[in-house]
Amino acid sequence: MREMYVTGTMHNRGRMIVASYLTKHLMTDWKIGKAWFEDCLIDWDPASNAMGWQWSAGSGPDATPYFRVFNPVTQLEKFDKIGDYTLRWVAEGRTKPSTTARAYFDAVPKAWGLSACMPYPDPIVDPAEGRRRALAAYQHRGF
Repeated sequence: MREMYVTGTMHNRGRMIVASYLTKHLMTDWKIGKAWFEDCLIDWDPASNAMGWQWSAGSGPDATPYFRVFNPVTQLEKFDKIGDYTLRWVAEGRTKPSTTARAYFDAVPKAWGLSACMPYPDPIVDPAEGRRRALAAYQHRGF
């Protein structure tokens, strides 16, 4: 999300992880994520964006199965083994954060009160608990 906010772009893997987390772990309407991406992405496309969010939420015409819930922690372990991407975009807890990591704090509105000196935020929901909650919500809908 930081990469997107600073550069206006985001890798497709990141887009899928964010969409899964928002729609399944946090049980948020996919249209909220779609609207945020529309605001932040420079390569936003009305059809691709809407279909991607519906796919992730499990509600589109060619949707991912409801039981496919990306775990953001294991996705990070699998696709950022060395931690390069994390070092590039996370400033908190580092004595000398990268230029790109600091750029996020310059880009966000000052009213948000964010600083690179703050501790990294705790997860909103535990990945395992978020998955359990999503599966419980979806499994009795007759998919």
